[in-house]
Amino acid sequence: MKKVFRPLVPLLAAMLLPVAVFAPAIADQAINVGGTTNLAPMVAQAAKDYQGSHPGTTITVKGSSSGAGIAALKDKSVDIAMSDVAVNDSDFADTILGVVGFAFVANPDTGIKNLTREELADIFSGKITNWKGVGGNDRPIVLIGREIGTGTRFVFEDKVAKTLIPIKIAANATAVLKQVAATSGSLGYAATGFITKDDWPLVVSYQGVVPTPDNIRNHTYAFATDEHLYTLKGAAAPVTAFVEFVKNDGDLLKANGVFAIKPR
Repeated sequence: MKKVFRPLVPLLAAMLLPVAVFAPAIADQAINVGGTTNLAPMVAQAAKDYQGSHPGTTITVKGSSSGAGIAALKDKSVDIAMSDVAVNDSDFADTILGVVGFAFVANPDTGIKNLTREELADIFSGKITNWKGVGGNDRPIVLIGREIGTGTRFVFEDKVAKTLIPIKIAANATAVLKQVAATSGSLGYAATGFITKDDWPLVVSYQGVVPTPDNIRNHTYAFATDEHLYTLKGAAAPVTAFVEFVKNDGDLLKANGVFAIKPR
């Protein structure tokens, strides 16, 4: 009987076809992060580093405010919320990155080097309106701060003093520093991670304590807060993996003024 030989290539293609059709595709992972502008530059750098070794992952970081980040996580429009403020929500998983200090900064023409909590309460209530009222130069006080809803504003009002009079609003810490440097008689506050060596002449001590890394870590400096990354409980593995990546990058945290917390 005459043998019939079938072409080998079509036969192999037919054998492999079911595998090609039913093999699961590896989906790209998109992660959205939102919240405090105090953490946004650092988390954006971490995202860039992470994506370099995880090419299937795309991470978008947008700074707004702690309140906006928490609200976005609640409605699931972001996967990770960056916050200067602790939030008690049974749906959230909390990762504490470390502690951040906030420095008071004043234009040099104010003539002040230190402020107490009582003096700041009088200043932000409008009781004292000229720097000579706290031993400084004869200059009207100009207050520059952050918008209501930002973590920085919340921490200031929770730990230092309520803001009871109108103030000039700056969009972020960098804007605060620029405006204070350029505005006669001005006072503001900003996370220390944004303060460069050129900005340090603006820094005044608080309660007699300078916001150095050691003073922030060991709780000697009182105007400070823990920094948080919040996710929803049961978040996808790539989301929690990125959070752990940020938490464990000690060099990046330290370079951005986020310090490991020393036990009290």
